[in-house]
Amino acid sequence: MTPPYDPARPSSPEERRRAFRLLFICLMATGVGNNMLFAILPPLARDLGVAEYWVGAIYTVSATLFMTMTPIWGALSDRRGRKPFIIFGLTAFATSTLVFALGTWAGEQGWVPPLAAIFAMALARSLFGGLGSATNPSAQAYVADRTSPEERTEALAGLTAAFGLGAVIGPALAATLVEVFGVAVFMVMIAAIVLAGAFAVWRLLPEKTPPRVQQRPINPLEQFAFGADPRIFPFMIYGCLLWITQSLGLSTLAFFIMDELGLDADAGLQMSSIALAAGAGALIIAQLVVIPALKATPRTLMSLGSLLTAVGSITMIVAPNYSGIVSGYLITSFAFGLARSGFTGGASIAVSPEEQGRAAGLTTATAGLGFLIGPVGGLWIYHSLGHDIPYIMAAGLAALSLVLAWMHPAIRRAGDAVKGQLDPRRPL
Repeated sequence: MTPPYDPARPSSPEERRRAFRLLFICLMATGVGNNMLFAILPPLARDLGVAEYWVGAIYTVSATLFMTMTPIWGALSDRRGRKPFIIFGLTAFATSTLVFALGTWAGEQGWVPPLAAIFAMALARSLFGGLGSATNPSAQAYVADRTSPEERTEALAGLTAAFGLGAVIGPALAATLVEVFGVAVFMVMIAAIVLAGAFAVWRLLPEKTPPRVQQRPINPLEQFAFGADPRIFPFMIYGCLLWITQSLGLSTLAFFIMDELGLDADAGLQMSSIALAAGAGALIIAQLVVIPALKATPRTLMSLGSLLTAVGSITMIVAPNYSGIVSGYLITSFAFGLARSGFTGGASIAVSPEEQGRAAGLTTATAGLGFLIGPVGGLWIYHSLGHDIPYIMAAGLAALSLVLAWMHPAIRRAGDAVKGQLDPRRPL
């Protein structure tokens, strides 16, 4: 017999742990597939003789669809339940990875011109951005349904750490297995793992949260308008600044390492993969070790993350060698782990149980906006204005987000709610 519904804990603690572990594994697999591209694409583009801005274009096409669709998937999960959209997103992600593998294989074999291969890769990333984007907001809302405000920031940090752990594994696997099997075969392996995860969710993930009965229209304009709600608006602004900063560094890092150290494509893949994996490891430590130990409010995590992002960006600019570059990237990655968990948890705390999917969709969409602006703009700035300029911009944006996190009353209210001092959902 199904137990009575409790908005905070519809499942037993053991059921919740099993469910969260399964979601962790699935998101880790998608993290492997997504983040390996940042190590693979720059050297691949140079091997194909394609200009850097085409790499940025691939990121941008995906990011545009990701930003548009994640609020829709989040809102639909409020209406129809979380599990169907988690499965749908995982399946779409696997399909997009297979299409990307096919485009890569055709380009490497010379069956199609280099630009045709790039267009196939862009199509694949469009499938991910438009359809694969259903997984993250639905999974975040699933966790939010089952946690109290005091638990939520830490629980969401653990969930987002799964994607970060995939970011550790992805570049490392890419550096190792691409040499053995090639890019296309490696990506087919990733697709198979993600499909297995979708099957496991279908069979094993409990879904006891009843869908919310709502009459709100499901369209992008309606969902983005919710982002202007004063309860979550400052979190949305902060998230956009955070993701633009992150995408500036992530999209230019491999080129920065190759150009600063004078490396060819093969050496660039190896060295950038190591740097990306190390940075993702720092992010994991922030989310799985430091945040549970600190028990800090969203405001504290956001402020500390912004400050360290500025420090790390400046470190990369002045770094005299590879170790210095990696050290700066470690600091910014650690900072990102703190800041992302802070603003995601704060936005979730600020809204009602009926709005968790909408809030999760919007916080996830900020990543799409970041990768809409950061890669194309960052790579153009990198190529046209100088290698250091993207990192100078990142430090400036981090300083702006620090002021927002520390000064805005709505962000402070979310911290007070975690301490049990007030209801953050009360309008300002």
